[in-house]
Parts: sequence; C-alpha cells; structure tokens
Amino acid sequence: MPFDSLKDFVTQRPIIATGKVVAVNESAYEVPVDPEGEGNIAGEGPEIYGTVSFNVDSVIKGDVKPGGTLTIVYMSGKWNKADKKGGRVAYTHEKMANVQKADSKLKSPAELDNTTFAIFAAPKPASLPVKAADLYVAGIATVGSAGQLVFAGEPPFVSKTTAAVKLDDVKAAVA
Repeated sequence: MPFDSLKDFVTQRPIIATGKVVAVNESAYEVPVDPEGEGNIAGEGPEIYGTVSFNVDSVIKGDVKPGGTLTIVYMSGKWNKADKKGGRVAYTHEKMANVQKADSKLKSPAELDNTTFAIFAAPKPASLPVKAADLYVAGIATVGSAGQLVFAGEPPFVSKTTAAVKLDDVKAAVA
C-alpha cells in the first residue's frame, strides 16, 4: 500500500540521502527456499540476496555522512536448481528495478554511468535472513537533471498532484 502522502513516506524513512552506486554484490547471501512459501515453486534453489553500495553525496535526513558508504540489501533472485551451470530464476524487485538488467542481474557501477539516486532507507528488519550488520533496506529513485525523482514503478506514496515529485519536495517534506 502506498503511503498517503510524501510527508508520511519520509517520516517512515530514518535515512534519506543521495548518492552514486560504487559496488554491487550479486549473491551476497543465499538462504534455502521454503517450498511451502508463497510464490515458491519446485526447482527453485536458494534465494539470492544482492547488495548495492552507494557513495553518499548529500544527506537529507539521518545519521550517515557525505562521502560515506550506504549499503542496501534486497532479494534479487533465486537459483535455478535444474540448471547445472548455476543459472538463476529472474526476479526483479519492484523498488530496486532501476539497478537491475532485464535478466534481473545487477548492473555494474559503470553501467549506471554515474547516475545519482535518491535513497530512502531503514535499518534491515530482523526477519531479513542476512548475516552482516550495517545493512539497510530501501527504495530508490533516479534523480533527473531537474531534480525530478523517477521511481521504478509507482511512487511509494500517493501524490496529490500529477506533477513530478522533485528532490526539493522531499527536502520540504522532511523540514
């Protein structure tokens, strides 16, 4: 469900920053697939948790520092057990699709060509089956030349106008 407003959305995100992708890890973590779990089918192997690391350019909200690194973790696919060469079952995460290719593999920092992203992050929930500390879950948006935010899919909040949401709107909602 989208948040009722941009203000509601930013209230729920303890960290809001802008940055550029500096590293990706395609299969950072693997956990067994529960065959009884929703959306799982026979033949799917372990779930793949990828990470995307951003060099922070600016901080709108939160306790990260410009020049620091913010690493996001999310489920980026599943291994295909039937493929002996380690193929994957493509899975595009709706909030992170703008850092994934058509086959759902992560784009390299070079492929993202210095794109600036707005990062809306929260500490990873305890239920996320990853072992490392200092990881966050997030939604991201590409920041266009006029400061316009482009989300992969629908924005995570209901916009009261049909006008594009800009980074300045986010800053105003935080203030």
